This record gives sequence, structure tokens and C-alpha cells, in this order.
Amino acid sequence: MTDNSEKIRFWINEEAFFTEPGTTVSSLLKKSHGVEMPCGGRHACGKCMVYAKGGFAAPSETEQKLLGAERLAQGIRLACFLEAVPDGKINALQQEADGDETICVSTPSAPSVTRAASISPAPPPERASAAPSAEAAPGARIYRYLGAAVDIGTTTIAAVLYREGRAVGTMGAWNPQSVFGADVISRIEASLEGKADKLAAVVREAVSCLLTELAEHAGESAEAIETVIITGNTSMLYFLTQKDPRCLSRAPFEADELFGWWTTGEALDLSCRKADVYLPRCMSAFVGADITTAILGSGLTETDRIPGADGSRKEAAAAIDTNVSCGEMDGVSAARSGRSRLMVDVGTNGEIVLFHKERLICCATAAGPAFEGAGLSCGMRGVAGAIDHVNWENGSWKVHVIGDREASTAKGLCGSGVIDGVAGLLESGLLEDTGYLEEDVCFAGNVGLTAEDIREVQLAKGAIRAGMETLLAEEKMDAAGLEGLYVAGGFGSYMSAKSAERIGLFPKIDLSRIKICGNAALAGAVKILHDRRMEKEATVLAERAKTINLGTSAKFQEFYMEYMMFDE
Repeated sequence: MTDNSEKIRFWINEEAFFTEPGTTVSSLLKKSHGVEMPCGGRHACGKCMVYAKGGFAAPSETEQKLLGAERLAQGIRLACFLEAVPDGKINALQQEADGDETICVSTPSAPSVTRAASISPAPPPERASAAPSAEAAPGARIYRYLGAAVDIGTTTIAAVLYREGRAVGTMGAWNPQSVFGADVISRIEASLEGKADKLAAVVREAVSCLLTELAEHAGESAEAIETVIITGNTSMLYFLTQKDPRCLSRAPFEADELFGWWTTGEALDLSCRKADVYLPRCMSAFVGADITTAILGSGLTETDRIPGADGSRKEAAAAIDTNVSCGEMDGVSAARSGRSRLMVDVGTNGEIVLFHKERLICCATAAGPAFEGAGLSCGMRGVAGAIDHVNWENGSWKVHVIGDREASTAKGLCGSGVIDGVAGLLESGLLEDTGYLEEDVCFAGNVGLTAEDIREVQLAKGAIRAGMETLLAEEKMDAAGLEGLYVAGGFGSYMSAKSAERIGLFPKIDLSRIKICGNAALAGAVKILHDRRMEKEATVLAERAKTINLGTSAKFQEFYMEYMMFDE
């Protein structure tokens, strides 16, 4: 029996807990009732709102500023500021209760599990080992009956299930590690503080839930899944495998593990315990396997499409039903034409890859979570109630709210809405090219942007644009020489390329050259799943890529200062 004599009783959502006096409420919520904490409980984002009753200390000046008088009057407090008191009561706000999420999985041919038709299960054939073998036919898929691909992103996790070469379901979820912080650095710090087991446990559970639900909606069992390809950035794979990320947190920032090996579902404590699991090769400490597979998925380095059995190139892709949502290029070989391609994943880590004269160079920028909607006054994830598009038309604001709701019901701004909003402010003349905004602006109701928000956007877009310009300068070229600008990542699927160019996130090139690739990382994992040659191809790509350390690059610092400004 647990000894509670030295503990106090504390209530969360009407459930009693016993804890030590002075325990932070945010730590209690991390263990049980997940509440969004983009800043990792560092008193910065103002997102961990709860209803609080009891003898809690009065709100500090910082908490008052983050919440405002109206919310405080309603009994709303921030969990990261509160310490447990005897019989204190907390009720977590119902964040994203309706769950209309916009998580891109980039396999449009596969039904979402919420729309999947009832499928009668067929008995699986005798299972073969997923590990590559010399006897395997080139191009053969590395599962016989059921296979899956998973992309573990910093913000979201996406998965797709295949049966005998055909996609039967896709699903996405938020990465539950966000309770330890919205960015990778916060999670590395949490791991080094002794929370490595918790970081591993929550992401393994999330992946297991996705695979289980996908299998059940297809009339199958997760235990019948034979092979899973799991991609993600280097840190995400460290957390998944519970490796010590100390090497990622300090100079010279060199990973002591780059993966590119097989393990099992049982070893990772996944619901597909019998499955062989492949973790693709990372490029460096901060350019991970997700970029390796994104190169495969987007076709960034392809010099010719693989022909099908009948000589047709399109049929070759259709045969494995990947249907990557990357826009088609004009078919001209980048290598043969001497032109170049640039790929950018617009997200918290801002990974960028340049393919030029058959060379690959890459970098990662600490853009921060502003484009994920975190750290902004009205920022939120891309769920129902979020403004995802903003336009300045005839002297007034026109907005679209996810879920096709009325503008007056808007709860906040997600990343694509932020980029549109800043572009609209520039067009309206309310925002100067320097980033000066005279007063806060509301697009609908009380939802809008403040001067502080603009500063966060400047820092994020400046970092990403500076990274792009640094790679171009490294190869002594400019954006005019690009055959294509590939925008990878789920967020890029919803972003307006025109707005991104207007705020200076992208260089000024013909919009027809900008190709939205969706979740190219997942699409690349799918390619590995269906062609065992792609496993070797991915490793070769990762090994040949040269990573530019932006932290020691004088060019990057110069570009960063320049591109924090908005283009005229």
C-alpha cells in the first residue's frame, strides 16, 4: 500500500492524486492529462491553460501578462506557474476537442481511417524476413502481405498501411512529446534531465496506436504487420530508441549514431511486435533520416524516372501505389541540364538540401516553432477553429477557418494563416518592410498578430531563408539558377507559396518552379518499403551529402541579418 502520509491530495479533472507539496502542476499534467506546452513549461508560451480552484499563489506579473485580465477573471491559470496545494483542483481545458486535424500524410490514394470502407481480411501468407537478402529480386517490396511506413516529426506523426502493395489507410496524430517542449532542444534537455524513458514511452505508444488503428480499420491485426519503415529527424530516432542525446546538445554536435539499421517491433515495444523495423540513415546530427527519405520521396536527385515493365514511367510508380503528392517536374534531368534543385522543409528545424551538379549539400536552421503556431499570441495547431488562410481584399480582411466555420468563431492562427497574415499586412501597408507594426491587428474577432508575433516570424523566416542563401552561396549560384524549389513537410502542403515569397521566406523565382511535395519523408519511406534497392539508395544519399555547419558560417550570419527584413 502506498504511504501518502507525507503527501497532499490534489484533484485533476475530478480525479484525486497524492503528490508532494510544491510539485508543479505542469509536471503532474505531463504524466497524465496531456496539456499543450510548446515552451516545455518555461513560462514563455501561455498555452498550458487550466481552470484552477483552491489556495494557489496569486498570479505573477508574467502570468498576468500572458493570460490577460479576462481569462484570469474566469479562473484560468497557467499550469507551469502553479504549485500543488492541499485539495487544489485543476480542470484541463479541452484543447482540440473536435479533433479536425490537418496532418499531411501525402498518400492521397490511401483512405483515411475515418473514411475507410469496410475491408474483409484475407489470411496472410507465410511471412518472410524483412531484412534484405541476396536472393531477393531487385525492386521487390520488403514485405509480403502487410507493411507500414511511419514519419515521426517534431510536431506530428504520420503513418500509412499497405496490403500487398496497395495503400489501405493513412492516419496522423500529434507527437505527444510536445508536452516536454515544442522544439528538439527542449526535448533533448528533458532527456538529459532523466526523462529519456518517458520520451521513448510516449512516442512508442503513439506509433503503436496509429498502427493498431490502421490495421483494425483494414480488418487486420497490428501483429500481422511484417515490416515497418520508421523515418524521422536524428533527435526523434534517438528518443524512439532511447539513446543518450548528449552528443547532440554540445559542440561539436556530432551524432554518435546515424542509424541505417534493422531492429524489431518487440525491441521498440511497438504493437507490431513481430515486425522487422528499419530506421533509415541520417545525414548528420541535425539533418536526419526524414530528409534522406524526403529526397527519395520528392525525386530531388532523380535524373530519370524508373521505367515500368511495359516501358511506361508513370506505371512504375503506380504499381506500388505511392502517389506522392509532389508536383510533377517538366521531365528534364537536373543533372543533364546542369540546373539545380533546392528542397526545404519549413518547420521547427528548417532542414534544407541543395542538389547541384550531382552534389548534395545540406543544413539545418533553428527556425523555432512559430510556423507551427507555437509561441505566438494567437498561435495554435492546424485544427478546427484555426484560421488557415488570410487575404487582404478591398480594404478588409477575408479569412478561412478550418472546419468551414464562421470567421467570428475563430480560435487562433495556425502556421499557414500566420504566413498569409504577415503577407496581407505587408500588402495593406500596415506592416513595414523593417517589421515595424504600429499596433496589433485582428483578422477576425480577437484573433490576429502583435508586434511581438511579427518579431518571432522574422526570426523564423530569416533563419530558413538565410540557410537557403548560404547553400546557394556555397555553390556560387543564386536562386535564378534553380530548376525547382521543392517544399517538403506537411505544413508546406497548406502554405501559400505566393505568401511565402511575399514575406521573403522563399527567394523570388517563378511560382511555377515551386513544387509542393507534402510529406515527402513518408513518401520516401514508402519507396523503401516497396523496393529493397531504395534502402541502399537512401544510405548512399545520406553518406554522400555534405552538411554545412551554420553555427560557424559567417555567410549565414550575414544572410540572417539581411533576411530578417521583409522583401519589398
